[in-house]
Amino acid sequence: MSIDRIHLAALTIAGRERFVALALALAATLLVFTVQAELASAHEIPEPGCIETVNPHGQTVPPAGSTTLPGPRGGQNDDGFYKLVAPEGTEPVKLYVVDLGTGTVFGPFYDGANIKYTQAPGAAPSIKKIGSDKGQAGAVEAHITGKGDMAVYAVDADDRGSEWITCFVPPPPK
Repeated sequence: MSIDRIHLAALTIAGRERFVALALALAATLLVFTVQAELASAHEIPEPGCIETVNPHGQTVPPAGSTTLPGPRGGQNDDGFYKLVAPEGTEPVKLYVVDLGTGTVFGPFYDGANIKYTQAPGAAPSIKKIGSDKGQAGAVEAHITGKGDMAVYAVDADDRGSEWITCFVPPPPK
C-alpha cells in the first residue's frame, strides 16, 4: 500500500469520526431542547375561568350574559356577577382580578369565589365587601369597581402565572 493510500484511509476514518461526533452532538442538543420544551409545557398554568353566577342572595343567576337567556350580547355579562374558577387539574392556585382600564390587581381569591364587577370609567378602582354576614345575602364575596373590563389570571404555589382571560362587563347605563 502506498503512502498516499494510507494517508487517504486515515483522512477518511478521521472524517467519519468527526461526522459521528457532529451527529451525536446534534442529537444530544435536540434531546435537550425536547426535554426542556416538555418540562416547560408540564409547568404551564392553564387559564382560569369566569362564569356567570348568582346574585348576593345566592338563588338567582340574573339573565344577562351569554350563557343565560335572554343574553343579548354574547360573551358579555351585563350584571357583572362572576364565579372565579381555577384551572381544572391544577394544584391550589390563587386567582386575581385585573381592571383592564388601569391595571389595578385585586385578590387573591379562591377557586369558586363569587364576585361582582362593575365597569365605571369615571370611578377610582376599588373593592368592598358585598352582601351580609347575617341572613342570606352572603353568596357574593366582593364588589369590585374598575375603569375597564375585567381580566382574571391564576398563580400556582411556585408563583407561575397563567395567561389572562377577559370577562366582559359593560359600563352601567347613564
